[in-house]
Amino acid sequence: MATIIQDDLPDFEANISSSRGWMIATGIIMILAGTGAIVFPLITSFGVAICVAILLAIAGFVQIIHAFSYPSWGKILLALLVGILWLFAGIVLLARPMEGVLVLTIFVAAAFLAEGILKTIFAFKIRPATGWGWMLFNGIAAATVGILLWWQLPSSALWALGLLAGINILISGWTLVMLASAIGKSTEPPAAAKSMS
Repeated sequence: MATIIQDDLPDFEANISSSRGWMIATGIIMILAGTGAIVFPLITSFGVAICVAILLAIAGFVQIIHAFSYPSWGKILLALLVGILWLFAGIVLLARPMEGVLVLTIFVAAAFLAEGILKTIFAFKIRPATGWGWMLFNGIAAATVGILLWWQLPSSALWALGLLAGINILISGWTLVMLASAIGKSTEPPAAAKSMS
């Protein structure tokens, strides 16, 4: 297992090195978006709730239409039920965004915690690849955000969702920038080799 991971490290670093520019640009956009979410946490929280509500309503509507393409009545009824539930959840979330923010905060807390655990495991799997420590830092930070979200419920759900989501996005952006920069430096030819060529 360790040998397989070690053999994959050059491919991992080569893939990141070939897309360094895009990674850095994405990281900078995430840093700006995260900063905006931190500065305006209440707006971010309601914005997230409204976006999720719209997506749920659209997904439900599409699912209802798609349900009639199934061959049997059992599958049609099941797909219709799922579509109606999604559509109903989207409409309720649009009508009651405050309660929606609380529910979303619970889901986001669980998602951040899961993301943090998975990134931490991945960081140890790619070790000692260049920049693995940044991935580990990102994993620990995401798990901490999830725990903080759970801890702050329910009174601070309105500001916590936007604020902590912004912090996580900001750290993820910095991780991308630092990871791309670190691997870029490690793949550059030494100065002596440059001068000889």
